Amino acid sequence: MSIVVKKFSAGAAAYDSAARVQPLVAARLAAKLQGNPSRILEIGCGTGGLSVHLARLFPDAELVLTDIAAPMLEVCQQRLGDRASFKLMDGEKPDADLGGFELIVSSLAMQWFEDLPGSIQRLAGMLRPGGQLAFTILGSRNFLEWHELLNRYGADPGLHDYPDASAFPWPKGMAGRIEEEFLKESHASARAFLKSLKAIGASAPRAGYEPLSQVKMRYVLAAAANGFTATYHVLYGSLTAC
Repeated sequence: MSIVVKKFSAGAAAYDSAARVQPLVAARLAAKLQGNPSRILEIGCGTGGLSVHLARLFPDAELVLTDIAAPMLEVCQQRLGDRASFKLMDGEKPDADLGGFELIVSSLAMQWFEDLPGSIQRLAGMLRPGGQLAFTILGSRNFLEWHELLNRYGADPGLHDYPDASAFPWPKGMAGRIEEEFLKESHASARAFLKSLKAIGASAPRAGYEPLSQVKMRYVLAAAANGFTATYHVLYGSLTAC
C-alpha cells in the first residue's frame, strides 16, 4: 500500500468535517459541467463531495465512482447509496474494460499522479467521441506561503511538483483548456495548517523527501505560531475527445 493510499485511508472518517477548500472547488467544477451525459466516470471520488453534485445535475446518468482508498469509497457509498456503482481503482491506471463515457471528472485528485500526461491520455481513451474530461488539480503556485516560510530556514517544504497553468503537460497530440484560481485558507498557526492536511489525508510529501529535523521544525512552526494563510492554486482543466 502506497503512502498516499495510507494517508487518505486514515483521513476518510474526518474528511468531511475538516475539508474546507475541497468542497468549494468541487462545487465550482460541477457548475462548469454541461451537456446531458448518459454515462459518467469519477476519478478519486473520495467521500463524495463532487459525486453528490453529479447525482443532482445528471439524475438519469449512470455514475461509476472510483477511488484508490477503500475507506474513502465506503464513505462515498454510504452517502450515495444505490444511486451509483463503486469501484476501488487507481485513476492513474484506469480499467479500460469499464467502457466508454461521455464525461469523466476528477476533483483535486490528479496532483497525486506520478505520470500526469500518460494518465490523461489513458482517461481520454475511455471517452466516447465528443466526450469530455473535466478536472481540477493543484497548480505550481500552491501553498507558496509554506514554501517561503521553509525557505527562510534553508529547508525543503516537501511539496509536489504541481503543473504550471501556462505550460500544462497535455499528452502529445492533445490540447485542452486550463483556467486558474487562487483560494486562501486561514489557520490559527502553521501547525494548525499541517494538522488540517493530515486530517483529510493530504499530507503525503513528494517521493524521496527527507523530513526536517525536530529542532528545525520547531523554529519553522514558531515563526508562524500566531496565524498562517495557505493559498490553494487550483487549475480547472477540460479536454474534449475527437
